[in-house]
Amino acid sequence: MLSQLEIDTQDRLCIWRIGGETSLDALRAGYAQRFEHPDWAPDLMSMSVLTRLGLGAFTPDMAVQFADFVRQCDLDHGRTASRAAIVCGDEMARALLYYWEKKATQVLGRQERSFSTEADARQWLLTGKDSRVA
Repeated sequence: MLSQLEIDTQDRLCIWRIGGETSLDALRAGYAQRFEHPDWAPDLMSMSVLTRLGLGAFTPDMAVQFADFVRQCDLDHGRTASRAAIVCGDEMARALLYYWEKKATQVLGRQERSFSTEADARQWLLTGKDSRVA
């Protein structure tokens, strides 16, 4: 699995680029890397960019387990950001991401949205306005 993390300190974003075949353990390890980054801060909003991510074996139960893991990490590190976005151009994967949006919002207590483009995700994260909604 490709996992690349960057921190945009100007816009207060933690951008996680992931792709390839993955597992629940790999996603957990990739998510936890942000807390070791020297520029990480509790107020950073998250943007995860999925590129050809192999979610074929990823079940709704695994999504709940991952959400529980993320919640615990966020609590352990005092995370305060209220929004997170996922960017994925694969329409098939977006069905699972829609489920993730609903589950993550319940479990994590923050707004989670999925987008087809980084520009739309960034706009929503920075302004709270979703260009997809009229």
